[in-house]
Amino acid sequence: MDQSKQFKRKISVRLHPRLAEADKQGYCPLRLTARWHGQEIQENTGERVLPQRLDRHGQPEELWSAGLGRVLRGHDDFVAINGRLSDWERDILGAFNRLFDAAPFQKVEKKALLAELFPEARVKAATPVPQEADNSRTFRQVLEEWKEQNRNLGKDSLRKYDQLATMMESWQPDLRPEQVTQKVAKEYQQHLLDLQKSDATIKVHFTGLRKCLEQLDLKADMPWLQYSAKNAPQLDLEIEEVRRLIGWKPTEEHLAEERDRWLFQLFSGRRYEDLEKFDKRERISLPLADGTSVPALLHAQGKTGNDAAVPLPPIAVRIGERWGWKFPARTWQQRGEWIKEVAQQAGLTREWDDRLITGGKVVHNWRPIHQVIGTHTARHTAGTLLKQAGNGNKALAKLVLGHAEEDVTDRYAKDKARLLAPAVLEAWRAILGEWYDKEPAV
Repeated sequence: MDQSKQFKRKISVRLHPRLAEADKQGYCPLRLTARWHGQEIQENTGERVLPQRLDRHGQPEELWSAGLGRVLRGHDDFVAINGRLSDWERDILGAFNRLFDAAPFQKVEKKALLAELFPEARVKAATPVPQEADNSRTFRQVLEEWKEQNRNLGKDSLRKYDQLATMMESWQPDLRPEQVTQKVAKEYQQHLLDLQKSDATIKVHFTGLRKCLEQLDLKADMPWLQYSAKNAPQLDLEIEEVRRLIGWKPTEEHLAEERDRWLFQLFSGRRYEDLEKFDKRERISLPLADGTSVPALLHAQGKTGNDAAVPLPPIAVRIGERWGWKFPARTWQQRGEWIKEVAQQAGLTREWDDRLITGGKVVHNWRPIHQVIGTHTARHTAGTLLKQAGNGNKALAKLVLGHAEEDVTDRYAKDKARLLAPAVLEAWRAILGEWYDKEPAV
């Protein structure tokens, strides 16, 4: 271990019902997840809880508080259940603190914590790892090498498989990529399903496994390393909700910045990573067939490498000018938190089923959209609203989002944009109404 690295006295304990395993009455097993120092343990609490039921008026009544990690007053035997859950948390925090006090600022190892928690029980055994693998590279090291060789990809594409490395460090830290067998892959898949990871996330993990094997020049096309996933529907805003964001008066500078950045992403169709490296020199004047010209952006997308020429409605130009065509650099996490706060203050309260598809099963999760909205929602919204306002003309959305079935050259992108620009701008006019050529509220 790197002795220069100091670890904090910090551990998180979360209790959550496993909705995918609900019985016919709706009762779910309750699982505990503890995370600390880049590690994780999952334990079944032995409790079964009813997250929700219908009251006597036929309306949903919440019986589980995700924020508190406790059943609510209306739940059967709620005092006793909550008492046992408190015991779980107390035992884990106590074990962690004892180990941390014994070696301050050193990493508390998973095996040590499990042994402290369950001294009489067998510690969960990981799949045996041959001794000769001790000096081979970890998943993270192999993926870092892959990222270095593919450093021209966008940031989102490069960090996509970091979750695999992080998960392996907590699940089986001694496992190495070349030791992944069909049995190990099956166990890993089950582990991810136990954590209620979505099928889309599991697919990313298995793609990451193949990337690691390919990086090591090992066979990676085995059928058991494939994972098919059906993606859950993604949130997009309705016309009135977009207008509400535009008309909302920001209460703080960073929220004004994020609102405007999100709207610029909407109008330009940019991915998070493409907006992050936006250069004002990408602005062009796009000549139209009638002799007029409109402002547009021409850029190569980080994900596909294709050129995209996107005509901008006047409000997008005003946003760009407001910020000098350069938004401050922010992390993905910062942006995600800020746009949720913006949406909440703007009154975006529509309920959305932020469903999870895991193991082919749908787990419903109704939430207000201000809890779901993210940076990528802008692109989804642009695609949906442009098709809607363009009477189903998918070409408008494809132009703005930069979708194409072939490599698109600079010239081809401009020619295509020149033909479709008037229809794109008319669609934005229909979507935005009076906001089409105004600045967002301040």
